[in-house]
Amino acid sequence: MRNWARGRGFFAGMAYLNVEGAIKHYGATTALNGVSFTVAKGEFFTLLGPSGCGKTTLLRSIAGFSQLSAGRVTLDGTDLLAVPPHKRDIGMVFQDYAIFPHLTVADNVAFGLKARKIAASEISDRVAEALATVRLSALSERLPAALSGGQQQRIGIARAMVVKPRLLLMDEPLSNLDAKLRLDLRDEIRDIQRTIGIAAIYVTHDQEEALAISDRICVMDSGSIEQIGTPQQIYGQPATRFVASFVGTMNLFAPAAFGLPDVPGVAQWALRPERLRLAEAGASDDSSFAGLVEHFTYLGREAHLTVQAQGHRLVAQIAAPPADLAIEAGREIQLSFDRADLQAFDAAGRRVRTERVA
Repeated sequence: MRNWARGRGFFAGMAYLNVEGAIKHYGATTALNGVSFTVAKGEFFTLLGPSGCGKTTLLRSIAGFSQLSAGRVTLDGTDLLAVPPHKRDIGMVFQDYAIFPHLTVADNVAFGLKARKIAASEISDRVAEALATVRLSALSERLPAALSGGQQQRIGIARAMVVKPRLLLMDEPLSNLDAKLRLDLRDEIRDIQRTIGIAAIYVTHDQEEALAISDRICVMDSGSIEQIGTPQQIYGQPATRFVASFVGTMNLFAPAAFGLPDVPGVAQWALRPERLRLAEAGASDDSSFAGLVEHFTYLGREAHLTVQAQGHRLVAQIAAPPADLAIEAGREIQLSFDRADLQAFDAAGRRVRTERVA
């Protein structure tokens, strides 16, 4: 694949894309409220958040399809706001594939190159290279209608990258695919991005998808950034209650629940479901408590429990449960946790750093 494969580590830490103070108004509605972040060259950066949080507006603003009300966007030192969309040298992969049904796979991929007046011999080489990267070489002469949804989306990826853009943008590219195909193609997208070494910004509302493929994740809500970090930081050290609850499942409970001491500044404790465990009946240590089972779901490699305890509805996730484990609704069980696994938030929903709770 000639010179497309580039080591990602060489570019680590270098600000390649820089978004500063991005603001976007639609009448009285603020879609982006002073968003700032950087993306390194070769980095896979994901914008994650619920519908309407501003992530697609931000992506379209970087591409030039939507003009910011205020702010600055630079790519490799170039101010993009002064550059029209078709000259920004940015590749875009859309949710709905956006491929031409009357053109063959090869002609779809070649479309952008022909528009750029690239020589025919070079077009042939670059299309072959792109199709090989997305594993569609054997299907080059087929029409899109003869392909699966995943194969059609790979056409879109090949077409976006064949022009060798400086930046690749992907707007929920897997949302129209079934669950199994989503899992397969998300790994393919990540492998392709690593192979070509291009900086990529990926938009999704799927938390698991973001955790699985990202170098860093930017969690957004209501037009603002809640937190930017690695998948491990976003899941394990959420900066706000919103991040804690949106990314994965989080049990939230009052500061005095389950015998916990009063800690200044802590308005709410939080605990991931996998940090709760079944305890021996009658256990009486200060991190054990009784609860009534509402629901029990056995999933083979794990089991999920919904439990009512001390006025709180908690979710517990039991890893590698015994094959004969079955807990009927209404049964009283004992659960426990390690206090070191607790996370704390203040009244404004911001993470509070506390010493280990005694």
